[in-house]
Amino acid sequence: MDKVTTSSKNITPFGGLNFIYDALNRSGIDKFINKKIGSRNVSATYSYSDVVLSLFGNTLVQGSFISDLEILKEKYSDQVFHKIPSPDTVEYVCQELKQNNIVLMSSKGVKHELNYNQKFNEALICLGVKTNQLKANEQGYVLDFDNVVIENGKQDAKLSYKKVKGYHPNIALIGRIPVHIENHNGNTPARFEQYQTIGRCFENLNKQSINIEHFRADSASYQMDIINAMESWVKFFYIRMMDFEDIRYECAQIKEWETVRIGNEFKEVASVQYQPKNCMKAHRVVVVRNKRKDGQIDLLSGSAYTYQGIITSNNQMSEQEVIEFYNARGDAENSNRYLLNDFNFNHLPFPDMDTNTVYMYLMAMCCTLFEWTKTILVKNKATAISLTMRTKAVCFHYITIATTFVKHARKRTLKVFGQGNYAILKI
Repeated sequence: MDKVTTSSKNITPFGGLNFIYDALNRSGIDKFINKKIGSRNVSATYSYSDVVLSLFGNTLVQGSFISDLEILKEKYSDQVFHKIPSPDTVEYVCQELKQNNIVLMSSKGVKHELNYNQKFNEALICLGVKTNQLKANEQGYVLDFDNVVIENGKQDAKLSYKKVKGYHPNIALIGRIPVHIENHNGNTPARFEQYQTIGRCFENLNKQSINIEHFRADSASYQMDIINAMESWVKFFYIRMMDFEDIRYECAQIKEWETVRIGNEFKEVASVQYQPKNCMKAHRVVVVRNKRKDGQIDLLSGSAYTYQGIITSNNQMSEQEVIEFYNARGDAENSNRYLLNDFNFNHLPFPDMDTNTVYMYLMAMCCTLFEWTKTILVKNKATAISLTMRTKAVCFHYITIATTFVKHARKRTLKVFGQGNYAILKI
């Protein structure tokens, strides 16, 4: 390198965003977001959709904090989308939209704080429908329900079961589309008020005629009111049961075990009909047994095994099929990490839970927009883009391309500096 020169010409390194924002504009998603969330004061410079789309762009270029919006605004000025607010404006918007925490006392006198927004949860589902990723009366949808600890040092965060301070939200997903979020403080266990949470989720899904065929959840959902309600909510459910006395007694009665290969391991599996206490009917439990390393014999079962089960209403699948289908729930846990890392749930910007809950909803909308964006890019045969990619890969392969606008014959033309299949996206 012998010499460096600079130019004041307005060239952005994030040129791929122009094609994505152009597609968003033509789809009417900005108007849709404003309709679902609401309108701001007439004197406000930025709408709610401006904030969502700015956070979306910030995520796509690998911004981790809302302060990175300042860098995006500098490097993406005078482009297709230009209404990028300051971090302060994002905070004002989240303050406008927040709802007070709900405080409930447990039977043991422990204070639990919950925060959710029914309007936002409805908007998450409607955005999935608007982007044609969820379809009314479609068959075969799988709803995965999970809890995740978001470690943070916020002023109101409580100590979680993982012995770290943070929040403990419930998240429901269809594939990678978040359809329901309810935030809990860290000290609130996953089981707390879960029946009510899942009930609200299904109520919102039913409003949009999103039919859930399969429901998968971990052992926190092993509650009799949830299992009894599943009959009216879904066709099939699959809920983890951990090792405990009742199931060990039932397993001791099983005479024949089948050895099957699950992944890279061989497992002994069987099924048993079991009716838990206060459950309206008996259900099938698919059981996996594992030999104890210490060889200790359990007095109840009379064997040196530990047992794990999946209680299900599906009597059609084999034991192996039930286990493999339930294990696919791991993709939902990956989607939680996807929200934590790619969509900045791990970098909550505000000091209080109610404002941060709004931010989580906005970023969940960005997640849905990202999944839609990938379908559009794949449809348009964008180079090296696939539906399984995360934001970093899409940024590397598509967004980081230098572009500038050139005015000629009263027309504004986007000039792309580089190779690749860049053209106006068909939606």
